[in-house]
Parts: sequence; structure tokens; C-alpha cells
Amino acid sequence: MSQPAPHAIAEKREKTTWQYAVAGSRDLRIDMMRGVALVMMVVAHTEVMSIFNIFTWERFGLTSGAEGFVILSGFMLGMLNRTRLQKAVLLTISWALWRRAWKIYLVNIIIILSILLLSHLYFINTFEVTHFTDRFTGTSWSLFPTSPQIRDTWFNIILYLQIGPHQTQILGLYICLLLISPLFLWLLRKGRVFWLLLLSLTLYCFWQIHPLRITESEFEFAFPLLAWQLIYVLGMCCGWYKEELFSLAQTPGGKCLLVLLVAIAVALAFIAQNHTNPFIPPGLMLHVITPEDFNAFYHTWAAKNGLGPVRVLNDISLLVTVYLILTRYWTPFYRAFGWFFIPLGQRSLYTFTVHVFVVLAVSQFVTFGLWRQAWFTNTLIHASVLGVLWLLAKYHVGGRWIPN
Repeated sequence: MSQPAPHAIAEKREKTTWQYAVAGSRDLRIDMMRGVALVMMVVAHTEVMSIFNIFTWERFGLTSGAEGFVILSGFMLGMLNRTRLQKAVLLTISWALWRRAWKIYLVNIIIILSILLLSHLYFINTFEVTHFTDRFTGTSWSLFPTSPQIRDTWFNIILYLQIGPHQTQILGLYICLLLISPLFLWLLRKGRVFWLLLLSLTLYCFWQIHPLRITESEFEFAFPLLAWQLIYVLGMCCGWYKEELFSLAQTPGGKCLLVLLVAIAVALAFIAQNHTNPFIPPGLMLHVITPEDFNAFYHTWAAKNGLGPVRVLNDISLLVTVYLILTRYWTPFYRAFGWFFIPLGQRSLYTFTVHVFVVLAVSQFVTFGLWRQAWFTNTLIHASVLGVLWLLAKYHVGGRWIPN
């Protein structure tokens, strides 16, 4: 009996395996994860209660899309610039990062000015992008001046990003992180990753004890720089040492660490099922942990704005777990979701920038609120918003002027 040729066996194995084996330097697993993080943020900013919220609102852990966005941005920057620094000097890379920060800053200014102009048109309701509303109590706070201001005041509050839609506040954080990234890259290039991590952790711990805003920008209320820089630095270090970490993961000690991180992710996912979020139907939650105990744990150790230490641990463990799952079962995930999440992930900054105007457009026809659980209608609204953003990202509409 004839035996199959070795190349035929290899070809059959290649066709039947589900593991990630995509040629090229771009990691599509990271792109898909960035796309998921973006969807989580868009769903949160389009404030209606739908089936999408059931899957994106701290259901798989005490994490949010914003953290994923920041960590993966740092990861990509560290990974790409390690290669670039082999061909270019640090000053050249730094100039490119500062130019990128400047472009995003200008886009932020344009968003603020355009919202101000639109708010003067009587037929456009800009409430949802000029106010932040506590959906539980219904209390709203204006994010733009409500009384006449002198010219110098307008000049200062716009240039220092002291006003603006809450949907794009994280761009201010990203600008600041880009500005100081050359320092991080210099320390990584010098092999001083220990000192970089120690400095970052020290600043994080300082903020936990003494919450200090080091800028006057609006983003610091939701994303304090001294706290959120930690996960950005962690992401950058992992991106810089990506190959070394892959090698470590093949060792017995590395495999034990991966098992531990997956176990932590599973444990915290279980805790997250006991969330006291009042907008999630109680029948979809576990009630093993009492509301009092959960709230005490959440606000002490996993607070969102201040990035509690358990939240940071959950961010890391969950991202590692998702990455491992995508690595092992890439083919089915790619076929089912890759067509949607990857274009969004590859143009995540572009899509995030334009989403505020899509949210504004939707708010002209839809009354935002989370108590009204019109599941079919609201799910259709979220699906339409995501579909529009996907089309814009897929065909890069206006990409010449909007950074990515």
C-alpha cells in the first residue's frame, strides 16, 4: 500500500489546524482585540440598553474597553518601535511620535470647535456630547461653559482641553502618553526596563495615596494620567519584549505563569458575574457575593477611573487569556468575527475619533437612557452605529485628514 507523501501530510495538517499561523509582521490577533475594545467603548457611549451591553459591560471581568485600548496602544508602540530603532535614531522616532501627538491634538481641537459651532444651530441637539449624565440618578453636568466667557477664557479652556465631549476624553490621555513615550523608549533601548517599571509603579502608587491631577485637562477626571500611565507602560514593555515573552512562555516556568494568569482571569470573571450594575437584568447575574461585599471590593480594589490594583491585574490576565484563546482557536474566530473586528482594530484611532459624530447623529432621533429596556429596538440602534463605523473604517472615509 502506498504511503501519503510528507508534503501532503503537512498540507492536510495545515488545513485542519485551528492555531494562528498568519504570515507577515502584523499580528491580527492584536488587531482583533483592539476591535473588540473599540466596540466596547462605542456601545458604552451610545447610551441605550441592548443585548450588546449584556456582553460588553464588565461581563468577562472587571475591565472596560478603555483599558484595552490603552494597553494595546502601548503594546503596538513598543513592538513597532523596537524594530524601527534598529534603522533610525531615537530622535527621529521621537519626532514622529510628537508629530502624531500634535495631529491628534489638532483633531481634538477640531472636535471641540465643531461641537461648539453645531450647538448654535437650533435644529441640532448637542446635549449628549456637551453633557455627562449619571444614568442612575439622571443628574447631568455640562462639559462646556453655560455662561458667557471672555475671549481669553475661551482660548485657554480650548487649548488646554478643559472642555469637550466625554466620549473622546481618552484622546487627551493618549496625547500625553505619546509626548512622554520617547523617554520610555530610551529606557527600554538602554535595557533599563526595571527602572522604567519601577518609576511607573511608583507614580501609580503615589496617585492611589494622593490623587493628583498634573494637568488641567478634562480627561484627568476620568483617566488620571499618573494612574493610567501604568497600563500603557506595561503594554509598551510587553510589546518591546514580545519575542522574549513568547520564548519564556515555552518554558516550564512560563507555562505555569500562563496557567496562573488564566486562573486569575477566570476567578475575576466569576466575581464580575456578581456585579451590582442596576441596568443588567438580575436574572443574568449571579448572586453568590452579596451586593455590600461586591461594592466594597469593587470600589476599593477595582475602581475604574483610578484603576484599582485588582483591575490592573484583571486587565493583564484577561488580555493574556484572550490572546491564548485566539492563538489556539484562530481559524473559527477569524471566520466568524475577523471580517468585522479586524478592520475596526486596524483603524481603531480613526474610528474612535469619528464615533462621536455618529453618536451625535443618533442622539437626534433616539432618547438616550439605560432604564428603558427595549431590547430589539436598542440592539438595532447599536448594530446600526457599529455598522456605520465599520463601513467608515473599511473604506477609510476622510482618512486623509483623520489620524490612525
